[in-house]
Order: sequence, then structure tokens, then C-alpha cells
Amino acid sequence: MIHPVLIVGAGPSGATMALLLAHYGIGSVLVDRRSEPSPHPAAHVISTRTVEILRQLGLEYELRRMGTPLHHLRDIVYSTTVAGAELGRITLLDPESDEAQHLEAISPTRAVNLPQNLLETLLWERIAQHPEIDFRPATTYQGHYHHHDSRNTRVVTLQRDADGTETLAEARYLVGADGAGSHVRRNCGIGLQGPVLQHVVGVHFTADLGHLLWNKPAPVIWTHTGAGVATLIVHKMPTEFVFQFPYFPPAQAVEDFTEALCQAKIHAALGDYATDIHIRAVRGWTMTAQVADTFDNRRCFLIGDAAHRFPPTGGLGLNTGVHDAHNLAWKVAWTLNGSAPTRLLDTYTAERRPVALRNAAQSVRNLEGTYEVLTALGLPRRGTDTLGRLAASRTLATMPRKTHSAVVNALTAMGTQRLRIAALPTWPGTRVRARAATAIADQAGHYRSWGLDLGVQYRHGFLSGKPEFDAEDVQTYTPTIAVGARLPHAWIVSANGRTSTLDLIAPDSPTLIVDLARSHPWITAARRSPYHVCVRAVTISDAVYAELATGSIALLARPDGHVAAILRGAEGEEQHSLELALAQLGLTGEE
Repeated sequence: MIHPVLIVGAGPSGATMALLLAHYGIGSVLVDRRSEPSPHPAAHVISTRTVEILRQLGLEYELRRMGTPLHHLRDIVYSTTVAGAELGRITLLDPESDEAQHLEAISPTRAVNLPQNLLETLLWERIAQHPEIDFRPATTYQGHYHHHDSRNTRVVTLQRDADGTETLAEARYLVGADGAGSHVRRNCGIGLQGPVLQHVVGVHFTADLGHLLWNKPAPVIWTHTGAGVATLIVHKMPTEFVFQFPYFPPAQAVEDFTEALCQAKIHAALGDYATDIHIRAVRGWTMTAQVADTFDNRRCFLIGDAAHRFPPTGGLGLNTGVHDAHNLAWKVAWTLNGSAPTRLLDTYTAERRPVALRNAAQSVRNLEGTYEVLTALGLPRRGTDTLGRLAASRTLATMPRKTHSAVVNALTAMGTQRLRIAALPTWPGTRVRARAATAIADQAGHYRSWGLDLGVQYRHGFLSGKPEFDAEDVQTYTPTIAVGARLPHAWIVSANGRTSTLDLIAPDSPTLIVDLARSHPWITAARRSPYHVCVRAVTISDAVYAELATGSIALLARPDGHVAAILRGAEGEEQHSLELALAQLGLTGEE
């Protein structure tokens, strides 16, 4: 049996890919080496655009139910210890502000704070309900090759299940969603470009911290003590957390950070040594800013961390991966059902790789911004980088490991002693805290990235007409109608209630959006078109759709909600305008 699609990896990107394909009526085989979702929380920011995509799959209610309540997400806090002197705050969302009202207007939904392990559990449960998805957990991808015969070309994969049995599976397309160390990417011979930035230990623990956090409604708390800089991520208030701090291989290894040592570090960061800390897991990971040379190779595609790896500063990794799946799924579906020629798939890398490069660069800028705070607190701007290079240097590597580790530990302790000054009640502490507060205020773009999330505008790909670009604003999203951009959200009110413009999009054809009062010529043009086009004739009162309301334009949207073409034509030229756009998109020509 030849399957339409085989997906390797059932993390957020791969699971979303399978669900989107099922939404488009395409079956898939989904394999994952794990037998159940990871218990480690990992990422936690589910962006507005990602929730829009999952809303399309009917998951919004569950995301809201499982996510952190809004009143716990107001700020990002920087402090000496959690219980000690505060250095500054960045307001994420004030429900009473004008900004909050603006955010309510730019999308039919909003971002969610939800640990990745809970998101994966939700996705796996939904996958189990889909007969179109053949889900095979505890199955390891071993490799693949391309097979050609007189009828077609397909990808043959070798898999091993939990009892060691090896089987072959054939598919028209292979999607690698198997994470940062992607075997699919390696077997395709696709390289990664970009630096290794840091090595990080993540400690998943539980504790009752309600007495410390009652006045800190924050998903992230940065601590700065004589023991070092660390990040406390609040996954479930007030009991479940991940505590993160840098380490320096090869002088240090994750195994060096015993449960007792991790408890001591957490107590020091809390400034509270009486609270019981229950360690659930300690694991290391490598922070990089790397993007694959290409996202496709013949009939194989990469999505998520298999295609790009970002620092967590900004929360862009998981979300970019889900957006990859959203871009690729409809293209694979259209190709398989004959709605478009296979060259449509060439637009995947052309559209998504520039976004990944931009998000990688922004994540690095966000990381660089954190160094400004450390500089204000008296640490060298590049202290962590310098210590990392020193720990890996040949000079220290010749030492016995115990000596090597002791030297790096001593250097770390010496460097972080200056952080103690910020906790002093005397004037030196007051002066340092004031400098830090100024640096912290400049970090807003690290967390407030609605422009980056909703303002993606493709420059090359499945587009008709030349996109016009303004400088992208990372923080602020300004709704605009432009080729390559996401269709702006606006509410359409009717006797049946209200509907978002994003809900107008058809999954199996381009969607032509026209003003109801001037729709007849466009409906006629669509009926005469050699290619099926879904027409949505609506009345939209939102100012961003003013040109549509006057009949000056019509919009041709793709299944992922991005504008493929803006049709402009004098009265009587509607059919020509539509057919020209379809031809430029490659939908009416011969492959």
C-alpha cells in the first residue's frame, strides 16, 4: 500500500501536520519513537497565530480550558531572588489598557500559555479520533530511499516498532518533524547553518510557591543572585515550574547537577530555603540559532525543529513549526488531489525559509538584549560566552576533568558575585537596581511580538502580483491588505451571528472574497473559470476592507489565510482579472 504522506515525529509540528491533512481529506501515517507525550513541559507560549490555526481544527475551547488564566500572565518579572528585591517588570497584557482592546480587535482569538506536554497530549487525543490518521507510537524511523517505477515516484521508509520488528512503508511524500537532531534531515543530506549559543540545564520541579508569587502574576521570572542568573518558568501556578541556568561542557556535564545541587540552586534563586522542592526531571539542551539549507529534498520536507532551531527568547520555535505545517499541508493536499501541479510544493521553502531566518535573527537579538540587563548589573556583556569558550578550550581540556570542572566552577562563582550588589539596601544596591530597571524597560520587544506573529508577509511563492513591503514592526501588528500577508481579521455580522473573515477560507480551492452588493460579476467570472474558485460575497464594515466595500478590489485567498492576489479590474473586466491571477498562480496552465 502506498500512503499519501508519512510524517516522522508527533510533536506539535508533526501532530498539527497530520490533523491539517485530515482536515483537507488526506490520510497520513504518523510515527513517533515515544509511546506517550513527554512529561517535560518544554515550550509554553502558544501564539495568537498558532491558536488561530488550532482553532481551525476545533481545538480553541480546549486550549482555553487548559491554559493559564489571563490574570497570571500580566508581567515578566526581573528580581534578585523571587522573595527579594525586584529589579523591574515588563507588562505583557493589562486587560484594562487600550492595547488590550486593540489585541481583541486584530484576531478572533488570543495567545495561550500552555506547557508543550499538555498541548501534545491534546493533539494526540484528537489524532486518535481521526480515521484518516494511522498513528504509530513507539515506532522509530530508520531511514528512507526513493523508488521509481513506470507509474510514479514514492518514498520508502524503514521503521522499527517497540518489539524490534522492522517494516517498510511507502508514501508519496515524507515529512520530517523529528526535532532538532532530525534523522530525516540527515538522511536527506541537508545541512544546518548557524551558531551554538549556550548549553542549558532545565530542572522540572514541583513546589508550593503561592506565598512567593501572590504578587507576581508572571509566566517568567528572571533571578540574579550570587549563585548566578536563572530563569523560573511558571507552567502551572503555583505548583509546577521549570528552572533553567547555563552550564559549560566539557568541564561540566548534566549528570554533575544532582538532585541535591539543583534543589540548592532553586532555593538560592527563590530566596527561601524552607520550601520543599520536588525534582521531577533534570535534562540538558543546547541553545542554537540554526536554519536548514533547504526545507525540501525531492519528495521530503522538513518542518519545525527539524528545519530550524532558535533560542527560546521570544517563544518563536514551537510556533514557527506549527506555521510551517500550516503552509505545507494545503499544498501537499492540493497536489495529491490534483487541484494543483506538483511545482506548488516548490513554494514551501521559498516562503517558509525566509521566515525562519528572520525569526532566528530576532531570537538572537532578544538573547542579546538580556545581556544589556547583565551589563547593568555589573557583569561583562559577553561573560557567559567567554566562559563557555574557556571551558571548551584546549588549555583547560588537558586538565583532569575534576580539576577542569573545579576551575570553571570557581570562575563562574567569581563572576557572579557582583550580582549580590543588587540586593543591598544601601546606595550601591539602589544605583545598580536603577540601572537594571532602565535596561529591563528596553526588553519589551522580547515578549511583545504581535507584529512578528501576525505580520508575516511572503515575498516569493504562491502569489500573483508583486508584494509591497514596509519595514516589519516586531511588536505592533497593523492590519493591512497586501499580497502575501495574512488576511486581516474582521467580524462579519449577520442574522446567524458573527463570523471572522478568517472563517471564510475554503480548504480545497482559492477563496474569492467580494463585496456582497457588487458580487454578481465576480460570481459570474468564477462560474466561467476553468478552475474551481469558491466565492464568498460578504459585507464587511471594518475600515481595513474599505476598498473591498467600494468594489474597487476583490481578494483571492489561499487555504492558509494568506492573500494570493488582489484583483483590480474595471467593470466588465472581472473575468479577465480572475483568469490572469489564476494563470500567474500556475493553476490554469499545464504542468
